[in-house]
Amino acid sequence: MAHARPKDLADLSELLARIRTLPGLKETQTGIFYRSGKGFLHFHTRQGERWADIREGPNWGEPVPLPFGADSQAQVAFLAVVRERLARPL
Repeated sequence: MAHARPKDLADLSELLARIRTLPGLKETQTGIFYRSGKGFLHFHTRQGERWADIREGPNWGEPVPLPFGADSQAQVAFLAVVRERLARPL
């Protein structure tokens, strides 16, 4: 499945800016982050829905929905999931 395009992430500019500040992550393309040379976080869209795949230790965790137009509360909750999963060893 293809990754979300930059235009599909336009409403997440503040969230992506916060993710970019997290230690150990490298953004190779808009919204595609690597950790220690392995994919860590990326987004997908399909039929008007958007979600993220975020690594949970050595494996991919359950997809995390992040709807288009997600409010600040939803984005803060998403960032908390990213931080929690980033804290786990690979």
